[in-house]
Amino acid sequence: MSALLKHFGFSDHPFARNPSKKALFQHAGFKEALKRLLFCAELDGFGELVAETGCGKSLLLGELASALQHRGWMVHYFAHSTIGPFSLVNVLARKVGIPPRRSKGETAHVLHEKLAGDERKHLVILDESHELPDSSLADVRLLTIGDYDRTSPFLLLLAGSPELDDRLADPTHHALEQRITSFARLQPLSAEETTKYITLRLDAVSTKAKPVFEDGAFEAIFEGSSGVPRRINNLATSALIVAAARGRKLVTTQDVQDALLDRGRA
Repeated sequence: MSALLKHFGFSDHPFARNPSKKALFQHAGFKEALKRLLFCAELDGFGELVAETGCGKSLLLGELASALQHRGWMVHYFAHSTIGPFSLVNVLARKVGIPPRRSKGETAHVLHEKLAGDERKHLVILDESHELPDSSLADVRLLTIGDYDRTSPFLLLLAGSPELDDRLADPTHHALEQRITSFARLQPLSAEETTKYITLRLDAVSTKAKPVFEDGAFEAIFEGSSGVPRRINNLATSALIVAAARGRKLVTTQDVQDALLDRGRA
C-alpha cells in the first residue's frame, strides 16, 4: 500500500481512472444518455454520442457495451482516430470471417449481407470520430449500405467531442447526419453532483468513518475543475497529496487552492 493511501486509510486509490463498480457515479445525465442509446439499439438505429474530454465518454460506452452484451449482442469497438473506414470495414469483415474484397464498397456490401444473416445483433462503436478526415467520415456511410433504410443488422455509434456534432452539421455530411436516429450528450457535473461524485469515490475506498474533505474543499474542486470528472480526479488527488505532505488527514479549501497553484491554474 502506498504511503498516501496508508495516510488517509484508503484501501485503494479513490480517484483511479478505472473505478470499481460501486464507485461508478451514474448521475442523471449519464443515465439519460445510456437510456437514449439503448433505445436507439432497440430501434436498429444509428447513434451519436458527444462529450467533452474527461466527461466519462469511455465509461458510458463501456456500460452500453456491457448492457448489450448481456442481451446477446456482439460489440466491435474501434478507438483509434487514425483508422480509416476502409480499414474499419476490413477489420470488421475479418472479425466475422469475411476476406476483404478488391474495393471497400464491395467489402462493405458483403459485410452488410453477412451481418443481416446473423441472428445476433452487432454494435459497431467508432470512437474519436471527430478526428476522422472529411473524406473518411463521408465513407463511413459504406457501413450503412444495402437495406439499411428498412432494417439494419447492426447499430453504428459515432462517438467524439462536441466538434463531431459541428462537423456532421456541415452540408458535406448531411447524408450521414440524416441517418442518426438518437443523439446523446454528456455534460460536466454540477456543483452538487461534484460533491456526490467525490463522496462516492471516497466511500468506496475509505476504511475509516471520518471526513476527508472539508465542505469548502468540494466547492473549490468544482470551481477548479468546472465539473469535468477527469479534472476532478486530478485536482482531488493533488489536494490529497498537498494535505498529506503537511501532515494532515483533512483536505482543506486552502489545500485545493494550493494544488491549483501548483498546476498553474489558480
